[in-house]
Amino acid sequence: MKIKFVNHASFIIDSPKVKLICDPWFEGTAFDNGWSLLSKTQMKYEDFSEITHIWFSHEHPDHFSPPNLVKIPLEYRKKITVLFQETTDRKVAEFCKKIGFKEQIELKENTFFEIAKDFEILCNPYTDGDSYALFRIDGCTILNLNDCIINSEKSASDLASLVGEVDILFTQFGYANKVGNVDDVEYRKLVSREKLERIKHQSKHLKPKSIVPFASFIYFCHEENKYMNTGMNTIGEVYSFIEKELNCKCVVLYPNDLWNVKEEWDAKMSIEKYNEDSQNVKLQKPLFSTNVKFETLKIQGSHFNNLLINGFPNHKRKIESLKANIYLTDLKTSFSFTGKHGLQMSTLEYDRCDIALSSESLSYCFNNLWGGDTLSVNARFQTTKYGEYKNFRIFGMMASHLNRKEPYNFPSFYVVLKGKIKRLLFRKN
Repeated sequence: MKIKFVNHASFIIDSPKVKLICDPWFEGTAFDNGWSLLSKTQMKYEDFSEITHIWFSHEHPDHFSPPNLVKIPLEYRKKITVLFQETTDRKVAEFCKKIGFKEQIELKENTFFEIAKDFEILCNPYTDGDSYALFRIDGCTILNLNDCIINSEKSASDLASLVGEVDILFTQFGYANKVGNVDDVEYRKLVSREKLERIKHQSKHLKPKSIVPFASFIYFCHEENKYMNTGMNTIGEVYSFIEKELNCKCVVLYPNDLWNVKEEWDAKMSIEKYNEDSQNVKLQKPLFSTNVKFETLKIQGSHFNNLLINGFPNHKRKIESLKANIYLTDLKTSFSFTGKHGLQMSTLEYDRCDIALSSESLSYCFNNLWGGDTLSVNARFQTTKYGEYKNFRIFGMMASHLNRKEPYNFPSFYVVLKGKIKRLLFRKN
């Protein structure tokens, strides 16, 4: 059996009977022009002629990329089976059916599914729509954790009790969401170190023979989030940590690398290629936003509120009482946004607002139920000195639940009192 690395979180398990690709994202940006691939993908869409199965871990665009999927020639799509976790909304399965994939199989939790003789998969859902996959192929076990947050002794131990020890562990090595403001470089370094500690917990309990760091080969490509590139782990640092501190074999794979899992792998050349790519992206010009007029934003905000109220009619009173103060950096103006009155101009100063972002980013949040989640990942915003980001974030959290057709329960610190949302302190029992 061989593993061919495609890019970022995507690789192919190449066995005699099955050629399964995980999470193909080949090209283009993700998360509202927030992320771009660090290295160029070598695999071509025509190469899907040899693929028999695709497994998607979750719906995020760096794992499930509709613009890329529709570029796979239809004649090849008709021969490929899609594997995905069992969901309530079935959106991924229905989309794949619509564009002509051969079959869409939703995998039941805690149940191995036989793809072929001596090739089976266990796919279990994790938090926030994510999932992990355990592959058993002819006696070899491969665990793909992608973005699952296994960040403590307990979570690693709990996972090990379900999947047992593994031969090969694919795990994330960098942060994948906003970490601090522009000047918080030291904080980002601390968070990057914590990502390595996660791998330490995973290694201790899962006891892999080899660890493959992946799902972090991106850079923040927008003018509004390029600050996030300072403080990230380099692949060389990750390699050194795994080899020296964990005393485990670290397999670093570059796009198009082909690894026979029974053979030793020299990571030196792959690390050098990534280092070169990292230097080259520093020379790339970042992307920029376009302005969205207030009148347009106001209409979009009203439509967004209607979606929330119609989606959660039992929470109508609470939704109407929500309020966030917003500073739009390109319009250089503050606004209030409430669940009842929508977007209105304000005179509040920058540091008193709950969030500062561009009109383009706010428009994206209004126009897409997943927009708030996207914003928290692409980091195209700043928090302020005296503001409360959670006042804005709660709108996105509700929209995210609505997008997944899941019920929403307000956090315990929100109650309605005389028509207004009041925040209560948590009490110890």
